[in-house]
Amino acid sequence: MQPASRYVIGIRFGLITGFLYAILLFCRYHFFSSDPTTYFSFILASYVVILFAFLFTGIARKKELGGFAEVREIFQSIFIAILITEFIYVLFIFIYMKRIDPGFMNHFRESALAFYHQKGLGVSEIDMRMKGVDSLAEQAKPAGLVKGFGTAVVVDSVFGFIFSFILRKQKPSSEESKIKFT
Repeated sequence: MQPASRYVIGIRFGLITGFLYAILLFCRYHFFSSDPTTYFSFILASYVVILFAFLFTGIARKKELGGFAEVREIFQSIFIAILITEFIYVLFIFIYMKRIDPGFMNHFRESALAFYHQKGLGVSEIDMRMKGVDSLAEQAKPAGLVKGFGTAVVVDSVFGFIFSFILRKQKPSSEESKIKFT
């Protein structure tokens, strides 16, 4: 039996995580956009799920290597998964905003404005919060998506490196094994 390529785990988990992210994004836009509080709470919950998927990528790579792995071996698989996941994220956002629901940002802006008025916030507070909503619209444009891709890869990679560092386990050297058994 031939050993699997060292990229298989990263590619497999990247595709799984990317499609999971697309499903979470669809749910976010379709079911949670009526009020900003649940929308942003769902963003946070979704990101935690994605981080766990990156952790599971590292665990799978370590298991594939027999329980002993260096940081770079684990991080390589996690990084590949991050690249694929973020590419699927950008692709999904682009398709969703251009083809599936081109008026989403306008609807979200209107519902956020109505929500803030319902909460009885002052005009200055509403203006400040609406600037945040408008920044989301800028992030959904192609230039914002490319910039966001780079930022997301860097942030996810920091978590990936932390996971790799936690999961690493070096093989005991043969001299250490002899000392323990004598």
